Amino acid sequence: MAPRKPERILIVDDEADIAAILKLHLEDSGYITAWAGNGQAALQMLNDGAYSLAIMDVKMPGISGVEALKQIREAGLDVAVIMMTAHGSEDLVVECMKSGAVDYVCKPFSLDDMLQRVKRAVANRQMVLRKNRLEREKEDFFFMLSHDLKNPITAVIGSIDIMREGRLGPVNVEQAEYLQSAIESCNEIVAMIDNLLDVQRFEAGRMPVVIRPYRPAEIAAAAVERFSKAAEYEGVELSLETDGDTTEVAVDRNLMARVVANLLVNAIKFTPAGGNIKLSCRCVRSTKAHRIRIPVYCVPPAGFANLQCFVCISVSDSGNGIPHEHLDHIFERYTQSHNAIGRERGGAGLGLAFCKMAVESFNGIIWAESEAGLGSEFIILLPCYPGTSRCEKFPSEEQS
Repeated sequence: MAPRKPERILIVDDEADIAAILKLHLEDSGYITAWAGNGQAALQMLNDGAYSLAIMDVKMPGISGVEALKQIREAGLDVAVIMMTAHGSEDLVVECMKSGAVDYVCKPFSLDDMLQRVKRAVANRQMVLRKNRLEREKEDFFFMLSHDLKNPITAVIGSIDIMREGRLGPVNVEQAEYLQSAIESCNEIVAMIDNLLDVQRFEAGRMPVVIRPYRPAEIAAAAVERFSKAAEYEGVELSLETDGDTTEVAVDRNLMARVVANLLVNAIKFTPAGGNIKLSCRCVRSTKAHRIRIPVYCVPPAGFANLQCFVCISVSDSGNGIPHEHLDHIFERYTQSHNAIGRERGGAGLGLAFCKMAVESFNGIIWAESEAGLGSEFIILLPCYPGTSRCEKFPSEEQS
């Protein structure tokens, strides 16, 4: 391994004697130093050269140290800054730290103390650089997943589908079933990649979300139509139950469709042959919504309880269920319930994490209710879109 290059430090002070003493002491400790006599010269030198650290006096002619610090941060220069002054105050310290300084030293200072502060500032900068490098590598990895893995998998699916349809020669029923299983496995990989990418985008605040009013019953109906064959293939009955209401919710249609799809895929995966899955979509007014048992780990957004109308979307199944002690963790990343049935089908434990992030971006909440051996129900509660609610036409509590 090549030896690390000495760190470069810029000393910014209009008092040449102080700068010379500090320069000599830092160079004796193995640093490479340079001197700027004012803020303007410091900004020019920092723009032209790669410095790890600037030690900058607050009071200087022309551009002050505080103003130079602000311009350094506004320019996005990658340099740590230690401020120093002989006329400090608590307010000045606060201003410097808010402006981006990593440390603050009062004159006169001990050279040994200054050296320790320099070592700490340089070490912290190196740690930040390593963290930023890892973030870039992670982004590159996700980009690779999106482009370098999904494209060939898509080609594989297309090739298998051509064979399954008999375009390259006769295919018997058993062969067609195996080819269909291969296609479904490839689609599961694509779904896992999409969930991984979108969870990362949500966490980085870079998820494009286009919120518009949509009828949830239509999204639910489209999902049932899409997964009816998959459920039939697994020997599971899939049904849809809606109240026929035209109430709308403010969501991103594509993301909402994927949320419902993830829940249905999980239900199909964990429901044994002969079981049943029901996708329900209904409008509830606030008085009835208050009867819904929202678990303590599910935190509604501000003002949620004051709303008058909600849409409740749920996916229930007759599968093996989820142990009660796992319910408050299953929406965490890389978490899976240790069910016996369906575990051989695998998964990355990201589908429900994506669902939670997506639903919360719609100002809704999602949770699960289940008992081991008695099936599961995943419930989404979304605010009705203003002006589209028909909840006021629901029967009264006494009549319902």
